[in-house]
Amino acid sequence: MDKMNFAKSPQGEVKLKTRAITLIKEDVLSLGRLVNKAVSELQGLLTKAPRASFEKIEQLEDEINKSCLNIEEKSLDVLCDRSDLSPQEVRTLVGSTLIATKFERLADHALRVAKFVSWIAEEDVEIPPQMAEMTGIVNRMIEDVLLCFVSDATDKIPEIIQRDSRVDYLHDFLSKTLLSNLGDMNSDDAQTSTQFLFCTRYLERMGDACTSIAKRIYFIVTGERMSES
Repeated sequence: MDKMNFAKSPQGEVKLKTRAITLIKEDVLSLGRLVNKAVSELQGLLTKAPRASFEKIEQLEDEINKSCLNIEEKSLDVLCDRSDLSPQEVRTLVGSTLIATKFERLADHALRVAKFVSWIAEEDVEIPPQMAEMTGIVNRMIEDVLLCFVSDATDKIPEIIQRDSRVDYLHDFLSKTLLSNLGDMNSDDAQTSTQFLFCTRYLERMGDACTSIAKRIYFIVTGERMSES
């Protein structure tokens, strides 16, 4: 059987479909790795690592935006062209676009935090250590959701969601600490502290995004929604 006839055969069609979906999953994996690089770079900025730079995060943001659009277009092409998709394949394609969007939003939050941190880099300002801890937790959450996505595994998902509780706790603790000290600060310090409050909120949303991705993966694999309890 020649290549053209094979492609038109049922076996060939199945292989083409499987290959197309596999490539999209690989694109999502690559996107997630780009986001994780941005988060790692942000952690470097928060801990004042010598080689960390805001410019690297900006460059990654551009790649992330392009990758997100590419995944959406590829997924829509397969959904429009194929009528033989299984329920899980449909969930994978739709879920891939939603996960890519979550990753893109996560990177947006990281860029916002990095922009402020780079702005105060020349000032003698102490960065709350809880921000670096939150970023490190998000970094590990991303690594685990990517592993779950590429392997269609759900065993790590409860652990990923549990880590978000630690991010929430650090957000609440740091917010209360920053707010309690505002009244004793001069206007410049109060403005800086307020910006830290915004950054802490962005980091908390990054953890929420990871949790949302983890729940989406659970739905892709099982066809069931995770309980909110």
